[in-house]
Amino acid sequence: MWRSYSAAQPETSPSAFPSSTGPFGPGSRASFELGDDDSKTPVTATNGYPRASSGQYSYGQSDLVDSDEAAQGYLAWQENHPCILTHFELFKAAVEGKRLAVFLDYDGTLTPIVSNPDDAKMSEEMRNVVRAVARAFPTAIISGRGREKVEGFVQLKELFYAGSHGMDIAGPRVANGSSNGTSCIGRTGGDFQPAAHFRPLIDDIFELLRKRLKDVPGSSVEHNNFCVSAHFRNCPGEAWQEVISTVEDVVSEHDDLRMTRGRKVVEIRPKVDWHKGTALSHLVEALGLSQQPDVVAIYVGDDHTDEDAFRTLEETRQGFGILVSTRPKPTRARFTVRDPACVQAFLSGIVEWAKSKSNGWHANPCCNGWSMALSSSTSMENPSEAAGAAAVAAGTS
Repeated sequence: MWRSYSAAQPETSPSAFPSSTGPFGPGSRASFELGDDDSKTPVTATNGYPRASSGQYSYGQSDLVDSDEAAQGYLAWQENHPCILTHFELFKAAVEGKRLAVFLDYDGTLTPIVSNPDDAKMSEEMRNVVRAVARAFPTAIISGRGREKVEGFVQLKELFYAGSHGMDIAGPRVANGSSNGTSCIGRTGGDFQPAAHFRPLIDDIFELLRKRLKDVPGSSVEHNNFCVSAHFRNCPGEAWQEVISTVEDVVSEHDDLRMTRGRKVVEIRPKVDWHKGTALSHLVEALGLSQQPDVVAIYVGDDHTDEDAFRTLEETRQGFGILVSTRPKPTRARFTVRDPACVQAFLSGIVEWAKSKSNGWHANPCCNGWSMALSSSTSMENPSEAAGAAAVAAGTS
């Protein structure tokens, strides 16, 4: 049974992770100003660092800015935020003998950012990898999307889901087990919605924004259950500010709402002390893993809003973040990868690592709502070799 609680930050052993100085040191807070992620063309280092190419996550050279200066800037940034594929040995050292918990963003992490939000479909290849991760480790997706929409995209019943930036949380939809039919929180009484009383207001805001933005070319409004998103990715540049100003005007009329920024999207949310970081803490506690010195939580995400989760892990020393980005930017994440193809390569690597004796779940293979169902017959190469080969294929080594 899930518990509603005040998401206090758990304290864990500071020795579980590398020093906060040096290459693993914390970054600064992300900027929420218009810029960087809102530019039309991603700045990507190309000299020896091409974008990964795998199935639907294939990007041509037309997507890249061929700039030596950009390349050098990206490499300099990676000195403080190293690529987890090419530094997989450092990852293995940090999780040696530990029980790993995996938290993932969706858009821009498990699937590329697309022009139409409804087209952000997960590839079958990525789905298979995430399924394997969920069998090896307790796994959750924390997204700004509505929970039902994310579940429809992912189509994996064995995951924990937190939609609306964590304001709509539910356990796996498996009758008798989250991954192998042995223990599960389930959906009966398991939902947690800290902003449920805002739903009627959010419905009204959605309809209001649709009316106010209907004449702005390229704009779209998305209802995410407990927040409303106004997208301007497909708007001409001169219309971006009109979308932002309209949302600001709507928010100014309601003291109990606030505006936040994402990648070419502005969102209206209830003014509650809840975000992806508090959702992560809630899930860790619900799983019975908080304040456990042998637990390491990782969060993989690409957006401004994911910085709340990165910050939570950094401040509690419960784990670390992995930023998905093709450009240097301030972040609280310890590691980086370039794009969803690299995320897929990393997840494949940890699935293989899970079969090693270094995986702490072998000694204690279950927690609240989850139990390990790792198949020893899974055919993958050595985890270091798998990550290294993926890094070479992705052009990150």
